[in-house]
Amino acid sequence: MTVSRSRSSSVTGVSHQLRLVARLDRVRLPLWVLGLGGTIAVSALAVPPLYDTPEKVAGYARVVGTSPVSHLMSGRQAGIDSLGGIVANEISQFAQLGVCLMVAFLVVRHTRAEEESGRAELLRSTVLGRHAATVAGLAYGVLAAVLIAAVTTVSMLSVGLPVAGSLTYGAGLALLGVVHTAVTLVAVQLSSTARGALGLAGAVIALGYVVRGVGAVQDNALVWASPFGWAQRMDAFGGEQWWPALLLLAATALLLAASGWLMTRRDFGGGVLAARPGRATARRGLATPFGLSARLRRGTALGWAVGLTLLGALYGAVVPSIPELVESNPEMADVVGAAAGGEALVDAFLAYIFLFMAVVSCGFAVSAVLRLRTEEEAGRAELVLGTPVHRSAWLGATAAFTFLVTAVLTVLMGAGLAVGYALGSGDWDHLTGHVGGQVAYLPGTLVVGAVAVALHGAVPRAGALAWALLAYVAVQVMLGELLGLPDWVEAVSPYSHLAEVPRESWEAWPSLALVVVAAALTAAGIAGFRRRDIASG
Repeated sequence: MTVSRSRSSSVTGVSHQLRLVARLDRVRLPLWVLGLGGTIAVSALAVPPLYDTPEKVAGYARVVGTSPVSHLMSGRQAGIDSLGGIVANEISQFAQLGVCLMVAFLVVRHTRAEEESGRAELLRSTVLGRHAATVAGLAYGVLAAVLIAAVTTVSMLSVGLPVAGSLTYGAGLALLGVVHTAVTLVAVQLSSTARGALGLAGAVIALGYVVRGVGAVQDNALVWASPFGWAQRMDAFGGEQWWPALLLLAATALLLAASGWLMTRRDFGGGVLAARPGRATARRGLATPFGLSARLRRGTALGWAVGLTLLGALYGAVVPSIPELVESNPEMADVVGAAAGGEALVDAFLAYIFLFMAVVSCGFAVSAVLRLRTEEEAGRAELVLGTPVHRSAWLGATAAFTFLVTAVLTVLMGAGLAVGYALGSGDWDHLTGHVGGQVAYLPGTLVVGAVAVALHGAVPRAGALAWALLAYVAVQVMLGELLGLPDWVEAVSPYSHLAEVPRESWEAWPSLALVVVAAALTAAGIAGFRRRDIASG
């Protein structure tokens, strides 16, 4: 009887923990569902009109279905010679990576981050069971993944795609999210910090994605070494098979068992992997606010640098195949507003890729700035500001480091795209032009980052609005033409005021104006930060 009570008490309070999570994320979860799910839905709705004839479908299957770059990015989608297969292939990269990253962020936020801040210890001092937070995190991650999968399935059904294929794709997407929820729970037990747990979970996501891509390119059994491959081999829209779902469920069960076992072998608040001891004396650079900001964000900056450079190289390798793809479906040229052929078509697609990658880099700018909120709530900001460091220097140094790294990321994206394009086409004469084309969009990225600075400085609780602006800009970039947004709505995006390089000639005055706007927003944020109270959690 004692053993039975012990087992039952380990999950005592799960329902209360879930209600607390729902209360804390009453805005965050809907934003994820609207942002990620909405983008998937609009993308699914936008694809069918582009492939409304058998000839266009066949052309897509011939070009994209045999492209090594497409296989690397999206795997080998079943039924690629059908409309359902095309829709699944077009949304897979964004949907699969998106759902995995979403559950990682959400689960870490309500498990490891709560322990790191000390709030979980307060809850554990009540009747909350040892595994209650883990079980609540699992349930929350599963719920989020199922919501995204439901939105995706309904979107597919709404455009008339087969029911079996739509349900199979949605189930695979949900199970992929569930697996990575369990992966994140293991990472939470291994690392003693939220950043470390996110890093481990993100590394597993990246590894699985790359392994599936390499296996798809080589068309061998390597795809079976990745959960991404298992979800895709459920063959939605291509002779559906459900037995790979058993692999996803089995992996989830094993990972959850490992998470529970690891939790019993670590101290509360600590991780299985011991933290590396620091230096006996600090480096001289840490004596400055800029040096401290760089030290806190160097790992994140390095990860973004590697990821965005590779992303640029992948997109650059795709560009040479664009003319052949558009030749089989001239309406695709209308999406980017170019003639169906010639150099103008390539320039139009390059402009779209430059803009898309610029928007992606905004993610680093916003996250780097809003991390200051975590520093405040954890009490670490007060320790720094208790020294001779001025508030203006503290926030200004973070803004300066963020903008500097954002500029470096922009150059790296352009360089990656240039190299990928050169390798794909054999033309090495456009390296400088491609880097310059990417840099032309940097002022827009700086404005988005400056909005995050202004919000954190003046109204820190409204920091999520910076993410909302990023989500809007992403939707406007990818689907603005299809949505037919009014001019005044499009004008909210800073990128709408820039020339579409290389399709259009670069203009100095709009770029300079956006830089001035970014500087003004940054100054407003610093001024607001000097006047408000410091959050202490």
